[in-house]
Amino acid sequence: MAAYDHTAIKVRDARGGAGMVSSGSGYASEAGAQVLRDGGNAVDAAAATSLALSVAATPYSGVGGGGFMLVHMAERDMSLMLDYRENSPAGAPADLFNLDDEGNVTGEENHLGVKAPAVPGTFAGMAMALEKFGTITLAQVARHAVAYGRDGFAITPFLGWVLGNDIDLAETKFNRSEEAAKTWLKSDGSGYTTGEMFYNRELADTVEAVATKGIGEFYEGPVADSAGRYMEANGGPMRASDFAAYRPILRTPIQGTFRGLRYVTSAPPSSGGIAMNQLYHMLEPYDLAASGHNTVETIDSMCKAYKQVYAARDLIADPDYEPIDINRLTSRGFLAGLRESAGLSGGSTGGDGSQTSHFSAVDSQGNAVASTESLEAFFGSGVVIPGTGVFLNNTMGDFDPVPGRLNSIAVGKRPRSAMSPIIFLRDGKPVLVVGSAAGPRIITVVSQVVLNILVHGMDIQSAIEAPRFHYDGGELHVEGRIGQDVREGLTALGYKIVVANDITFEFGGVHAITVGPDGAHGGADPRRDGVAAAE
Repeated sequence: MAAYDHTAIKVRDARGGAGMVSSGSGYASEAGAQVLRDGGNAVDAAAATSLALSVAATPYSGVGGGGFMLVHMAERDMSLMLDYRENSPAGAPADLFNLDDEGNVTGEENHLGVKAPAVPGTFAGMAMALEKFGTITLAQVARHAVAYGRDGFAITPFLGWVLGNDIDLAETKFNRSEEAAKTWLKSDGSGYTTGEMFYNRELADTVEAVATKGIGEFYEGPVADSAGRYMEANGGPMRASDFAAYRPILRTPIQGTFRGLRYVTSAPPSSGGIAMNQLYHMLEPYDLAASGHNTVETIDSMCKAYKQVYAARDLIADPDYEPIDINRLTSRGFLAGLRESAGLSGGSTGGDGSQTSHFSAVDSQGNAVASTESLEAFFGSGVVIPGTGVFLNNTMGDFDPVPGRLNSIAVGKRPRSAMSPIIFLRDGKPVLVVGSAAGPRIITVVSQVVLNILVHGMDIQSAIEAPRFHYDGGELHVEGRIGQDVREGLTALGYKIVVANDITFEFGGVHAITVGPDGAHGGADPRRDGVAAAE
């Protein structure tokens, strides 16, 4: 399989005045930026970006999924987290999946087919975001998404690569679903390639109907009814009543300070925000600037922290179902114990898949949004709600499949995530807005980009393009651009090194913005179709 050509998009970043959007699709970023030009705020722009991603970047983001949105409103100096993560349907028992003797799910049930989807939250999340913090309507922010689906758009390079290489069983999902095949395969059964015009009029019609008639059209009307009928006919646990019961939740974000800046980040059921807080505290004693970027000493110091943070991730789950003591997990005493601990091991069970999408937005008033959302795998479960064009997620795979554990399935429960959207603030105004795709690797990806900027002094695009590594207590995975001498030095310290391509989507999709005296600088990840757009 040929590697994705990350040079296919020549200009990724953008500089401008105060308003900026960055996402995994130039189409989606332009949708958000146009909302800013028309007078909308960062929340309006974020909602437009989210819906446009549903159409122009369907494999990794969509109204059949969910996520977490961090919102900072400058005038009130108020930060909140909007949790629109998917939840378990009422008909899903704790032992939903068939397990082998070693406790592993058989037959890909938690990734493919009707048992894999959780109840989607994206439409409800965008509606709540606009109601609480926006200035325009759902119908107004949806117009670009509708236009992309109805009038068509050219298949972007990374999307074409995914379609052409059966990534995450994309072709398998199309061939298993007549609803998917009729849109995503041509009449001769072949797929679309980079540069070809693609139309998704059915999804455009769905987005337009929900945006104009209200989210009841999705959660209590024809979309939910169609999903319920399909699931009942095919043995899935989800029903229309699960859609009607879904509600997004406003939560208090995790907060902390690092390098003289205040930050807000995601709270449980995401483990990412607590991990960010733990990491920044644990790395404080190290002079990473002096030890240098991606040197043996710096990577070793960071890996020691990563190992303990990933082990502690097992202590986090949905706080509405489990007693999660955030104060203890972010306390100095707990962190001291992590530093000293040698008995914990990484490799948490449950967590989001790598095919996620992150977008960031800022406006001229100093408002900011960092939002990470997902279908979990590319094209989710492969299940398309008949007549809608909506792929359902496979987020039930983020639960621990073994009953009776912290992250096990329960009615209405939201599975643990690693999503780590984060906003750094100075005097109540954003200076860095960042997040990433990458599943459990989100934690290492986001922390490295933040350190590249705040410790190593890189600009946003350089920080995003820099080589990455991932360690959770097992093998140390590195992009091939991390030099042979560094890899040999780490091997001598006892690490087992796994070398990936020089630049690969497996190490995330960061879309971020810095704001300074000269305005906003939007950076976008060449590991995906990332492009930033200025107001």
